[in-house]
Amino acid sequence: MRNLIFLSFLICLTGCVKSNSDLIQIIEGNPASQLALWKKKGISNYEMTMKISCYCIQGRVGPHLIVVENDKIKTVNNLPYDSTKTGPILTINELFDFIIISLAKNPYQHSLDYNTIFYYPKNIYFDFSKQIADEEIGYEITYFKAL
Repeated sequence: MRNLIFLSFLICLTGCVKSNSDLIQIIEGNPASQLALWKKKGISNYEMTMKISCYCIQGRVGPHLIVVENDKIKTVNNLPYDSTKTGPILTINELFDFIIISLAKNPYQHSLDYNTIFYYPKNIYFDFSKQIADEEIGYEITYFKAL
């Protein structure tokens, strides 16, 4: 029901804005809207470079060159994906899941920035607790190419 109300709002809103870029600015930051725009692009094969900001081992941080085929990670840094070597790496769809789950936890601080052409999350940061050190996590996509 909530999605139907939101969709109705967007349809009404599109009649009130001057251009598509105005609409993007209005909904920027809303993960559900950005996810819908990303999915509308229909991209399931892509490569990207991702940096991970966390209190973790250096090999986890990257940057990692990631190739995704059919929404599954195929290679990381030109090697077959092996999460035991790199730690878990997230696809763009999984990044959206991470954002939605993390927002539901009421983080102390967060920031989200999306690419305005393909709508994927290009910069994500979450600090879940003011009282806990080193539980913050961030993801930054510095390069993206649809294949």
